[in-house]
Amino acid sequence: MKRTNPHRMKKCKEVKVNSNLHMFKNVIFLLSILFLLLGGNNSFAQVYSTEDGNAAFKARMPLNSYTGESDQLRGTINFKTGKVAFKVPVKSIKTRKDKRDEHMHELLKAEKNPNVIFEGKLIDDFDFNKKTEQTIKLTGNFTLGGTTRQLSIDINLEPVAKGLQLNASWSLLITDYNLERPSLAFIKVNDKHDLSVDALLKER
Repeated sequence: MKRTNPHRMKKCKEVKVNSNLHMFKNVIFLLSILFLLLGGNNSFAQVYSTEDGNAAFKARMPLNSYTGESDQLRGTINFKTGKVAFKVPVKSIKTRKDKRDEHMHELLKAEKNPNVIFEGKLIDDFDFNKKTEQTIKLTGNFTLGGTTRQLSIDINLEPVAKGLQLNASWSLLITDYNLERPSLAFIKVNDKHDLSVDALLKER
């Protein structure tokens, strides 16, 4: 009967153990790379939204001006898809004069078009690694009083403790939206109106 060489058996076992150890290290390495890749893609939230942002407009006329404000700005920014959507209920906009509010709601056809709406997309990327305010451009469709026009504006986003602070301001001509210029004592309001939004966007 042929005897087995114990030294040879020991050597075979060592080779097998080393091979298994090498394979185990490779698996750990690959899993580590996968974890880093997945972790890098999900380390920051992709969707931020608000339910109680502020929106305002300022109208001017000779020797006078007034402001309309709403605290019901609602919307979302999806940083993964770039999609942006915001709206303000028309009847939530107040100018501190009931009669003027009624006329404004009528002018904006609030019953038929209950919301002022913006739907668009981000043009620039937002860098979550930066902890300072960034200005990024977005473009899309702005609907006012039932008329929709393309709009491109810059928005400011700043990382804060509870999310992202959003600020933006721009101007428009209300006649571009087929709206009649309101008048007071036969003096018409200026065509140009200044708009602004201010909201804390929270991770969703």
